[in-house]
Order: sequence, then C-alpha cells, then structure tokens
Amino acid sequence: MLGGRVAIEHDACALVAVARKDARPAREVLDTVLHGMACLAHRSGLVDGEGDGAGVLTDVPRALWARHLERAGRDPALVRTDRFAVGHLFVPPDADRHTIPAILARHGVAIALTREDETDASALGPRGRTEAPRFLQLALLLRRGGRVGSRDLYDAAVDIERETEATVVSLSRHTAVYKLRGAGHQLVPYFADLADPLFATSAAFGHNRYATNTTTSFVRVQPFPVFAHNGEINTISRLRDEARSLGLPLSREGSDSQDVDAVIRGLVMRFRLRPIEALELLFPPIVNEIKRMTPPEQDAYVQARAALGPLAQGPAAILSRVGDTCVFGVDALGLRPLWHVETADTHVFASERGFIPLERYVADPVPLGPGERVALERRDGGWRFLDQAAVRARFVRMRRDRGVVVDGLRERPTSSRTSRFAASSSSRRSASSRTISSRPRSWRRPATS
Repeated sequence: MLGGRVAIEHDACALVAVARKDARPAREVLDTVLHGMACLAHRSGLVDGEGDGAGVLTDVPRALWARHLERAGRDPALVRTDRFAVGHLFVPPDADRHTIPAILARHGVAIALTREDETDASALGPRGRTEAPRFLQLALLLRRGGRVGSRDLYDAAVDIERETEATVVSLSRHTAVYKLRGAGHQLVPYFADLADPLFATSAAFGHNRYATNTTTSFVRVQPFPVFAHNGEINTISRLRDEARSLGLPLSREGSDSQDVDAVIRGLVMRFRLRPIEALELLFPPIVNEIKRMTPPEQDAYVQARAALGPLAQGPAAILSRVGDTCVFGVDALGLRPLWHVETADTHVFASERGFIPLERYVADPVPLGPGERVALERRDGGWRFLDQAAVRARFVRMRRDRGVVVDGLRERPTSSRTSRFAASSSSRRSASSRTISSRPRSWRRPATS
C-alpha cells in the first residue's frame, strides 16, 4: 500500500495534433499545440524535474525562411518553389563540417543557407545542457522537384546517418521538426524559430515523452520525421527483421518508434507507396475485423496481412504525417486513447480532450475506436477529413490501382514497381503467406454463379 497520496502522477506519452480546415498557416496552430502539451504535462516523464523530451512537427515555416534568405542576400522567392526544402540535424560538436554538404551534393541537393545553433541553452535543464548537440538548419535547393526530389532527400538522409554521427531530425520539402531533452514549455525559449512571431503553420503535431524501455536523449525524442506515438510496439523485432529483408535502412540503436518511422519513410520513398497505404500495411486490422468488412475490403486487407503481416502491433496511439497526408490511429484493443475534437476552424487529435474549451466544440468529441484510423489530406485549399470508411476505401483503391488486390487470395501484380514490392515481401514471407491462405474461408463472401 502507498503510505500517502501521490501528489502528481506521470504516466504515458502525450499526443496533440491541430490542423486548420482552410490550411492557412497561422501562429495560433503552434500556440494551441504548445498549450495542449502544457495541459498534458502529466503525461510525460521527469527525472529530478527535467523532462524526458518534447517536440513539435510543423509545416516548413516559409515566411520565416523567406526572411532568413533575404537577410542573407538570397532570393526569398525560393521558398515558394517545389524545389525548396529545409533540413534540421543534430550534429556532434566535433563533427567534420564538410561531409554533410558533400553527401547532399551527391544527391543533387544544394545548400542555400546554413544557420547553426539558433538556440538558447539556458532554457534547458542541467542534463539537457550537458548533452545538447549542435543544431544545424539548412535551407536547401533541390535539382529535382516534386516527389522525385523528396526521394532524393530521403536517400541523402539515409547516407548522412550511415556515413556520419549526425542525426537527421527532419529533411523535407513539407515539414520541420523541433525537439529537445526537456519539457514542452522549454521549446519556445530554446528554439529561436518557435519564439518568432512570424512562425506560422497550417498543421502541427506535439509530443511529450515518457521514456519506458529506452534511455532519454535528444535523438530519441519524438516526433521523428514522419511519426510519433504514445505506447509500445511489441513486435519490433519482427518489424526490424522484415525491414532488413526488404532492404530498408533503420536508425542507429533506434527505439521502436524510430524504426517504425524509418519503415514508413522507406515504404513511401523506396517502394513509392502512398502514406495511407503504408500505414494500413504496417498496422493492418485484426482478422475478426476483416471478417466484418465488405468483399473488396476483405480482399485488400487479407492481401496486406499476407504480404507483410501485422508488423507494428502493441498498445499505441499514432500520429503520422508524410507531405500532405496525416494519419491518426489507435491499436487493435484501443489501449492508448486518441480523441478527435472538431472546432469551427480546426481538427484536433489528442490523448486527452480537455484543453480545448467546450464553447469551441462544433460536435461531440469522439475517441477513436479500437483499430480505427482516420486521416487528413491537404487538397482543394484545405485539410480534408477522411473517416475510417473513407480511409479503407482509399486503401482498396490504391491496392487495386497497383494491381495487387487479391481475388480469391491470388495476387495479380501489373506494374513493375508493385511486382518488385510483392516479390520482395512474399518471397521472404512464404511460410506466413501459406498460413494465412490456408485458413478456413467460411467468413469470406459466398461464390456467385
């Protein structure tokens, strides 16, 4: 028995996500996320009053970078092109300063502007100050734009982490990550960008860390480049084995969430899957849920489980953003909460809903159900909400377009890219595929004449 009352309980990580429906960048989005993180500070770990970690994932702050470029004598209009990108890296103090530019150049990425250590160490606690790496910010100009340019950035990030001791915090045409060892309230005092009134974003994720089975450090703080979660991935050994068999690079001594992030990026960039497609493949529904789906959904999800299997299982609520797509979800048993709150001008997803005032609600808050995934897509001038039915319909269409939706459990790949992916996964998972294929099919749709 406890000898006395526990004054403040700390348990689990905190997730907060806010997106403006009209997709217009605004300072208010970041402020709302930071407010939510402060209200959910009890969902974070503390050691001697020093937080386990906190971070935010935002749009690339283009207005801010336009000013940085203009002050440096560069063309501020670069930020409006699809060949502009921003890199954030944690670099050891004694790292060679020429290797990273050389790697970027090898992938057709030129550095337009370098900013270093635009931070205030006095905002950190003693451990944070001792361990803080150099914070390197790069304004980049890509030789190739669009998705091809994003793949160049991915390959460059892989090589940077393979060939140097640097950690790529984010390297993207769309998003930027700011994170530290500490608590959420230290983010604005520490990062000059976040303190700047010109900083604006149309969507943002926030994460308070509660370290359980890994040590705390700057590089393990979330969000990662495309992913954040609250919980545990219990099948991480299996996911790592499958990633290696597919040739997907993982992080150095990464946590479970770091390696899920690496696999998502690899599936999107190397195998050219859409973000929704990659997330549904990594977190497929359980078999009993598939039984209740429509016949086309059954085909798509049975094939998904046969191709890769349930690689990322465990009690976890997830946030993911790749480019103009955000995906939100909870585990199959609903053990880690994630609420959807809608206001007149925003969609909010969070571990707890109370930090949004009641008068702002335009609908009752809804907790995501077990295994549920929903999404936001930036299109038609706004962030558009996709419920679970729409996400599943999108997944079915994506698989059908690739020619890998099964008919009677027979794969029919039609494109060389899809064939390569099917061969890479199915050849290495033949035993698992046979097991799934041999299950009783009484729950599947009856044969028609």
